[in-house]
Amino acid sequence: MDFRQLREYREGDSQRQVDWRASARLRKLISREYQDERDQEIVYMLDCGRRMRAKDGEQSHFDHALNALLLSAYVAIKQGDAVGLHAFAADDSGGRRSAGRLPPVKGEGGINLLLNSVYDLHSGTANADYSGAAQQLLASHPRRALVILVTNLRDEDSDELLAAVQLLSRRHLVMVASLREAAVDELLQRPVETFGDAIETAAARDFLQRRARLLQQLRARNVLVVDSAPDKLHMALVESYWQLKRSGKI
Repeated sequence: MDFRQLREYREGDSQRQVDWRASARLRKLISREYQDERDQEIVYMLDCGRRMRAKDGEQSHFDHALNALLLSAYVAIKQGDAVGLHAFAADDSGGRRSAGRLPPVKGEGGINLLLNSVYDLHSGTANADYSGAAQQLLASHPRRALVILVTNLRDEDSDELLAAVQLLSRRHLVMVASLREAAVDELLQRPVETFGDAIETAAARDFLQRRARLLQQLRARNVLVVDSAPDKLHMALVESYWQLKRSGKI
């Protein structure tokens, strides 16, 4: 609870609410009024692994993810929330260990600190280690937060991802924001004229069905899910943030 204001004593106020100094000064009982703490911590877990190098158009999934992260973080900071970053599977050839790591910060300077943490952050060639990233995050962020995992999901991730999410959910509210590959959707819109086209279409449908099952498994575990085309991710994250704010979950 956060202190809101002093006011005159009301019947039903507890003795602990009474501000005795203010009461003595004003010669009448004065109570402290509190409100629920609304400022929350939001930590972005950004997948920088090789799959985020996929491209839909001129920009990679990693570029779209960074844009969406920065925009939604700016909105959260404007609302008084603290924003942090935990990037994993990044290209570490630059040698700057602090790149992609930022404890939750708030205030107008927070977005600049976030920009400084990502300006030389690059996607790597390693596979994303969800379990390792989850354990590192839990060790460095003990306070409850909204954890937003930004990644590109495939059905082969199911076992490791579900284990990592279950681990994070013990302490945090977890959201998984996955970028949907536009190339797969476009393939389904293509007319089937040859046997090869039929094989590709069937493979695309199977891929999407397996991916949909994984998303459903996440929802069944009370994980918030955002499934978006890369160029729409920024809008999807901002809208999800507002929904959580309006619902009182953060």
